[in-house]
Amino acid sequence: MSGRTSCWCRSSTRCRPPSSPPWKTGPPAPAWGIADAGIGIPAPEIHQGDCWAGGPTLRPISAEQARAELAEGVQACEVCRPDTVLTP
Repeated sequence: MSGRTSCWCRSSTRCRPPSSPPWKTGPPAPAWGIADAGIGIPAPEIHQGDCWAGGPTLRPISAEQARAELAEGVQACEVCRPDTVLTP
């Protein structure tokens, strides 16, 4: 062996693990969002921002907008159930 250490071995001052996983980079998820109707989504749905069912096209909205959309009859996601949090 040549005496050099690999990245995750003994030389922690030279090489450090990443601060966050690569799939967690980017802007933070919004608190609430709406997924517009499209392929796989028959009607618009309100989601919590971190819901996996919202998909990558989740459009950020405020809590007030989400409440208004739910009051107008927009469907709540059956996975994250934002209606249980937003409505009294």
